[in-house]
Amino acid sequence: MLQRPTLLAILAHPDDESFGPGGTLARYAWQGVDTVLVTATNGGAGVTGGLTDQVNLPAMRHRELMGAAALLGIETVFHWANPDGELAAVPVEEVVSRLVRVLRGLQPQVVITFGPEGGGNEHPDHIAIHHLATTAFDVAADIRQYSTPGLPPAHPAKLYALTVAPEAPQRERIVFLAPTTRIDISAALAVKRAAFYKHRTQRNDRAYYQRYQEEQGAYEWFALLRGQLGPQDPVSSFETDLFAGVPGNQLEPAVSFLA
Repeated sequence: MLQRPTLLAILAHPDDESFGPGGTLARYAWQGVDTVLVTATNGGAGVTGGLTDQVNLPAMRHRELMGAAALLGIETVFHWANPDGELAAVPVEEVVSRLVRVLRGLQPQVVITFGPEGGGNEHPDHIAIHHLATTAFDVAADIRQYSTPGLPPAHPAKLYALTVAPEAPQRERIVFLAPTTRIDISAALAVKRAAFYKHRTQRNDRAYYQRYQEEQGAYEWFALLRGQLGPQDPVSSFETDLFAGVPGNQLEPAVSFLA
């Protein structure tokens, strides 16, 4: 029996899942993919939006994250308590070990994370999680590294980094990876926005979110870091499916629940 396809997003903060690959996560959930999220920090260094105090902010951001994840159809959320803004100070072995356990336990075919530039705001946690996720992806197949009794080695087929559209204004000041893959999220734009709006403490960023999404078109953009690129659209020259070329995966049509 073939394994149900699994997509794992490894990100840094509550709201990263909605602002970044939210449309992609929703689309694949609608197509019958198990979508799983690792959020590596507690979000406690963010703004409060006047809704709580700094002490209670991590708990509120966790609730916001879970609400957004439910809207996006994310099956499982691993929300870790690493301090926001200090992910690079957490011992590498500690974080990579936890990520390897997730990879071996879930056996995802596709993994997505931030690019090395750290996203549009070059946040140090975004940069750190890129390197941590890439390291975990690279070692998860070697059972001699990071003991995980009872769990087999993981062999995910592809690792992607989030990036931006080829003509996005952000490229004028930040060196983003060139996209290899363009995911049509037109059917998921409304639910992606609703998921981001679940992060009420971050409501001052709503105008920025809207402007950013308009600059990307009705797409989310990825750069393949590991694995083989699948067939490319003859018109756009982009791969249009993260699971393209992954053996044994028969995905359902991408029909929105909102249709």
